Amino acid sequence: MEPVNLLKLNETELKEFLSSFDHVFSDCDGVVWETKNPMPGAGKFFELMKRLGKTVHFVSNNSLRTREDYEAKFNSAGIEGGYEFLTVPSTAIAEYLKSVKFEKTVYCVACPETIAVLTSNGFKCKEGPEVGTYYYSDYIEYLTDDEEIGAVVFDSDFKVNLPKLYKALTYLRRPEVLFINGATDRYVPLKAGVLTLGTGVFSDIASVESNRQPILLGKPGKTFGEFAMKRAGVSDPSRVLFIGDMIEQDVGLGRATGFKTLLVLTNKTKEDMMSHETLKPDFYADSLGSIVPVLEPITK
Repeated sequence: MEPVNLLKLNETELKEFLSSFDHVFSDCDGVVWETKNPMPGAGKFFELMKRLGKTVHFVSNNSLRTREDYEAKFNSAGIEGGYEFLTVPSTAIAEYLKSVKFEKTVYCVACPETIAVLTSNGFKCKEGPEVGTYYYSDYIEYLTDDEEIGAVVFDSDFKVNLPKLYKALTYLRRPEVLFINGATDRYVPLKAGVLTLGTGVFSDIASVESNRQPILLGKPGKTFGEFAMKRAGVSDPSRVLFIGDMIEQDVGLGRATGFKTLLVLTNKTKEDMMSHETLKPDFYADSLGSIVPVLEPITK
């Protein structure tokens, strides 16, 4: 089926759309806010969803932000207590390691916040080095295995380098070492309408070079979607509407987990959406703010 433009639905069709889900799960970056500013009308959209009896939760691939930063951004968008209803990869990774009773050391190609979450949950972590040398033969020191390492975690390390990749690949040669990936984003929205390379390109390299598929604990991994459902107390994925701005991560998560999907075109054009060969959302709109005038008459 072709994606449906929410802004073109008549009142009856809109009510049918609203009755098709009970829970809203939404991405944050590019949907609720751009890099520095809230998206106009996003907070009002979620207020209307709650008024219509929907639960509202947030699911982001961004483990980089501190709690304080997230809370400030939710508050600036007019969303009270948003952080308490947020799921990010760092939390999912920690919970997964607990579930498998992991006791060894984690090698982290990850952002400081993910490492902080893992250590706060009692896991030993190793990281780095932050710099290498210019002469390639010096890199032999990064090919030494460390039997203490039992898992390699990739999650939003924007300071990734060859020494880190060499170490990760060395540890991943042992099949018993867990390979875990948080954020898989190959592109990130640094400002409205502009996408640039994300850290997913490096975890992709590790996957190809190790000939291993990671456990996906970020979008679009089904395990991550199921973890978000569990945290939200949701049992039926078909009653979830997932909102995002990225086709591969957000629509991909919806398809993998069984959610309905709404794509906002804040970082993609309609042509981008329609030309994607395998993934298309169920619904689309220009932005969350653009939907507000359509919803307001129904909530009165």
